[in-house]
Amino acid sequence: MQDKVKNIVTVGGGTGSYTVLSGLKNLPDVSLTALVTMADDGGSTGVLRDELGVLPAGDVRQCLVALSEHSEVVRALMNYRFENGGLAGHNFGNIFLAALEKVTGDFSKGVETASEILKVKGTVVPVTKNKAQLSISLSNGKLFEGENNIQNANLQEDSIKNISYKNKVLLNEHAKNALLKADYIVLGPGNYYCSVVPNLLVDGFKETVAESKAKIIFPVNLTNKQEHTGKWKVSDYVQDIEKYLGKKVDFILVNNEAPSKQQVERYKLEEGAGVLVEDDLQDKRVVRASLLSPIVFDKSKEDVIPSTKGFIRHDSEKLAECIEKIMKK
Repeated sequence: MQDKVKNIVTVGGGTGSYTVLSGLKNLPDVSLTALVTMADDGGSTGVLRDELGVLPAGDVRQCLVALSEHSEVVRALMNYRFENGGLAGHNFGNIFLAALEKVTGDFSKGVETASEILKVKGTVVPVTKNKAQLSISLSNGKLFEGENNIQNANLQEDSIKNISYKNKVLLNEHAKNALLKADYIVLGPGNYYCSVVPNLLVDGFKETVAESKAKIIFPVNLTNKQEHTGKWKVSDYVQDIEKYLGKKVDFILVNNEAPSKQQVERYKLEEGAGVLVEDDLQDKRVVRASLLSPIVFDKSKEDVIPSTKGFIRHDSEKLAECIEKIMKK
């Protein structure tokens, strides 16, 4: 007898979603939906957003590439960054999605068309159709507006007083339906305040998750982002995500494999010392496993528009295997 197809919804953006989706798409009997943050306003995405008035494409593009069954050449094309001229630093995939939004008149329709062209195994859904500008205020009165400004801000100078959107940002109806149908919801991993939390702040997200019967899987980040989550431990991430989610998560995935000396050294150059997340949580919901990628990641030479990407990342296949074991239980 064939196993029942499991509906998995991933929530996040950027490299984290790319990593988790790249592994999950190879599991048998799963139907995948990637919910993607619309808060991004930095790099190539931010320039296109400002100049063309389109919704941010960067995180969506990464999810489409992760789920694409197309040739490596087409996947490479979607990630290609121009090196010279007026398009220097711009990503072909971002321009492609911006053009599709203009042609179809709707970003979500553009993403659907891109999914057909790229032979995507699953569905990629923007978490909202509204313009989403993130805003964070600290207890000392400082205010940071826009994801790119938040990305580079010191959020640990004082406690966070409020994190929200500047305007009304409603949950996309397709996103709502996916959450209600889900058997499992995977939160993250990824840039915590810029890729993961923004999804949870969308109007209707928390209420829909409360209504959903899905089990929630939370892969805890491997590293802390200095000035955002510096010195956080596993317990800090769990406590904080549950505050925004409004309910407890069901499974907490924690890496128990040490990074290589080379990875640690590279990370110190990028983020400083003490960035590894300490495992301090004694809780029956914790699933410990080897989840670390052995690859030392480099920033692309074409990537002239500033962006920060970690050198220590989850391994797609190891993450997928861990999630598969949870589903089989």
